[in-house]
Amino acid sequence: MVKLSPMPRDPALAPEVPSPEASKRQRATLTPELAWMGLNPVNLALQQGPLTISALGVDPPERSVQFHLTLMSLQDGVARLSPYVPTLEELEIIFNEARRLNTRLLTLVKGERLDHGLVWEDGSLELGLAPSRYVDGNAVPPYLPEGDGEPLLRRFIDDSVNLLSGLAFNEERLDKGLAPLNLLWPWGAGFRVPLPNLALRRGEATSVESNSLRIAGVTRLAGYRHGHRSAFGRGLNTRLERIVERASTQTSLIAVIDAATQLGSRGKIEELQWFAHELDTRLFGPLLDRALREPWDVTIVSPGGYTGDDEPEDASLTGLGLEYRSGPPPQNSHPFDERSLEERSIPTVDVWDFVDRSLST
Repeated sequence: MVKLSPMPRDPALAPEVPSPEASKRQRATLTPELAWMGLNPVNLALQQGPLTISALGVDPPERSVQFHLTLMSLQDGVARLSPYVPTLEELEIIFNEARRLNTRLLTLVKGERLDHGLVWEDGSLELGLAPSRYVDGNAVPPYLPEGDGEPLLRRFIDDSVNLLSGLAFNEERLDKGLAPLNLLWPWGAGFRVPLPNLALRRGEATSVESNSLRIAGVTRLAGYRHGHRSAFGRGLNTRLERIVERASTQTSLIAVIDAATQLGSRGKIEELQWFAHELDTRLFGPLLDRALREPWDVTIVSPGGYTGDDEPEDASLTGLGLEYRSGPPPQNSHPFDERSLEERSIPTVDVWDFVDRSLST
């Protein structure tokens, strides 16, 4: 067992004028998912846009600025993140109409649910954009794009409202007192940053399972294969048996399960305890049973969650890592929980080093 070094914080919580060391941490927060691939997120960073475009299987021209495009609701001048997810039929209607927004420089990329992409060829990053979560519940004008490409993107946003508001199903929603899906909001602009081809480096394409669009984007850029996110499940409905089944057919598998962290951050203790029991019986139990029967290795990485109240160096951001290798039963006297975080005899490593070592052996 090892202790994990502090994981990066949410970039939205970084100081406005960071010190050099804080700036290094802030850079790491841009793509903390790199750590699950065994890559150091301090040395590499991608914005949301390039991750989304990669996850959707698109490879735009090299100097393209890539955006995440959130399908939102605009009603009475206020934009909101919609709790309503369009049906497949409604999504097809939306994008058949939205393709009229394509220009010589701007191209929409259809995604799924409320998450899509936008590519600006020969674009610039001298641009101020607000993430959709900042716009949620507010009037749009103060959050409109500023800087290079300002007229282009503002016109795109205005035209999306004009086009989508007139769709029949949106008019029906308004008649029923429901919010329409009539605003396409671009944010997370960035160029694609080349990542090491991990499949080439390690001699095999590791499989990855998660429900994260961001992790799917990182996976593809690193040369790995990501499974169907819809088949992975969400929250308490994470399909743990699928992970066991996939592990039995793959040479190496990375499964990123975020349900426990989400439940803990929301204070849902009873649900968290139930899910921990499910992990033990439906996931870890079958995996470890297999390791007793045949040569097989299991690595568990359990980083701490970030509540928003911690200092950057706060120890609550640390976690534990556990390696189980086939062979004689391990002699480990330390519990795999928070009690071991203060145990000085347990070595401390960076998450990405721990993952990289586990995948390379």
